[in-house]
Amino acid sequence: MNEYREDSGETHWTKRLFVENSELYMPFLEQAKSRAQMEADALIALFAELGVPEGGRVLDVACGIGRHAVLLAKAGYRVEGVDISPAFVREARRYARAEGVDACFTVGDFLRLDERADAELPFDAFINMFTSCSPLTATMARTVT
Repeated sequence: MNEYREDSGETHWTKRLFVENSELYMPFLEQAKSRAQMEADALIALFAELGVPEGGRVLDVACGIGRHAVLLAKAGYRVEGVDISPAFVREARRYARAEGVDACFTVGDFLRLDERADAELPFDAFINMFTSCSPLTATMARTVT
């Protein structure tokens, strides 16, 4: 099964929503920026507890518009975000520029990072926030560590 196809052959809901109809989800992501600092602070505390080095490399999988990645970059982490939605990645890049941070955002499939010629592996941590939790997360963890 292709990760963006249902067994029935239909396009998977994630591609339909986040790629083909990204404008439907964009307002939710924009609204979620209001709580992003609190979430980023919790991630930073968790990183410290787990031994992720300050300034470590963090992969934000299914990064959306970069609301966590940008804040982590502001805190000094070296962050790369990847998302299947070109519209979300464009917005993440715009947000990073507006905030004056150096974060890299790429359109792509996070399960295929090891196939990218420019992928610098491994990462010190990866985050997968909200809508992207799935049984694929274990596969992803093996890919990026």
